[in-house]
Amino acid sequence: MKKLDLWGFDSEFYFEKAVPKIDFLVNKYLACDVKFLEPLPKDEPFIFVSNRAGFLPLDAVIAQHVLGQIVSKPPLRPLLEDYVFTLPYVGLFLQRIGCVRASRENALRLLEIGYSVVAFPEGIKGAAKTFLEGKNLMRFGRGGIVRLAIGSRVKVVPIGIAGVEKAYPMFLHLDRLGKTFGLPFFPVTPFFPFLGPLGLLPLPAKITVAVGSPIDCLELCGSNDPSEPVILKINETIRSKVLDLLLQGSK
Repeated sequence: MKKLDLWGFDSEFYFEKAVPKIDFLVNKYLACDVKFLEPLPKDEPFIFVSNRAGFLPLDAVIAQHVLGQIVSKPPLRPLLEDYVFTLPYVGLFLQRIGCVRASRENALRLLEIGYSVVAFPEGIKGAAKTFLEGKNLMRFGRGGIVRLAIGSRVKVVPIGIAGVEKAYPMFLHLDRLGKTFGLPFFPVTPFFPFLGPLGLLPLPAKITVAVGSPIDCLELCGSNDPSEPVILKINETIRSKVLDLLLQGSK
């Protein structure tokens, strides 16, 4: 019987079967380019914070693969919206490669046992962005990332992933139709739903991942219990860094 962790991660499946296929997807099919502003230390976990794009979390799989090679305890654990885990086959696959439902409790537990995580604060609004909105960045909530960083004493690393909106060129999302399927929205691309499941395959678009410098939220706050305005200010600082990296990668 296979040994899975608390969230359904299957290490044997991931490292022996999934990684070679994901490597082909990321480095050959998509020719992903990774840019670091500075080398990251490998002796501590991080909270990577990224923009989000696409109904299927291709960006999470890309981030996990390219950053999982430099984290202190692989694999990098993506924190994703609940709906992706309800998708047939896709949800189970994401669980087996280490993706986790986004929640403060899950993130804290993963960080406590040494994993790095990648969070997508735009959430569903980010996933629902159309092709023309790929360079836009939605709100980052009410500072949950900052509170997580302070509570865990883990630094935040902003990243920008550019090009996913070209791999999944969604030009329309139908919210009402999506709700009939128990989804936040129903994506419409040039190929989906017209080609069925084949329409969900990504196009060979150029992807760039730009990785910023670590941000010590606890140091910026100067307190373990900062005020709401301070949290929101740091939250906006992180968002601004992610946007800069996204635009840098889009050039």
